[in-house]
Amino acid sequence: MRIHLSIVGNVSSDIVNDVAKTLSEAFQAEVSLSYINSIPLDLYVPSRAQYRADAVNLWLSMKFSKVLNKVDFLIALIEYDAYVPGLNFVFGLASPYLKLTSVYLYRLKFMLPSSNEGKKLFKERVRKEVMHELGHLLGLEHCPNIYCVMHFSNSIMDTDRKSWKYCNLCAHKIKSLGININHEYIL
Repeated sequence: MRIHLSIVGNVSSDIVNDVAKTLSEAFQAEVSLSYINSIPLDLYVPSRAQYRADAVNLWLSMKFSKVLNKVDFLIALIEYDAYVPGLNFVFGLASPYLKLTSVYLYRLKFMLPSSNEGKKLFKERVRKEVMHELGHLLGLEHCPNIYCVMHFSNSIMDTDRKSWKYCNLCAHKIKSLGININHEYIL
């Protein structure tokens, strides 16, 4: 599997390295990187102080159209906040038909202790969201198992409760696609 990781805004190298390592280990993925300073302002909704996630995904698909022809998936780590109509916010948004997902880090920083434990927890939250959104790109739906990474997170507490691993049922669905997944990433 080939995955392009696009970093948008000020995302720490610790987070980028952890996500790249996780994807590489979990799926034996080849991970490439690129960096973007910002998102076009016309995708920002001032009245909400958020970006429109579905519009961001369309923009990413145009910006990376040549890259998307060479990789299986694109994952964008974005430092900002975003929403889609009908929801107050999203942690991430997968667009399987575009072969890409965006992960928004802003709300993953909520309720973090200001210590090394906070940095560790933030890294875990980002890892969970990346694995969740990639699961959607692979065709997985939300899972009823509250510990599976594919369980829907309605709040940061839901994210903290679940693992960054796939349950046996979700892992089986991934394997049925002919995709290898490291057993250490299965509950």
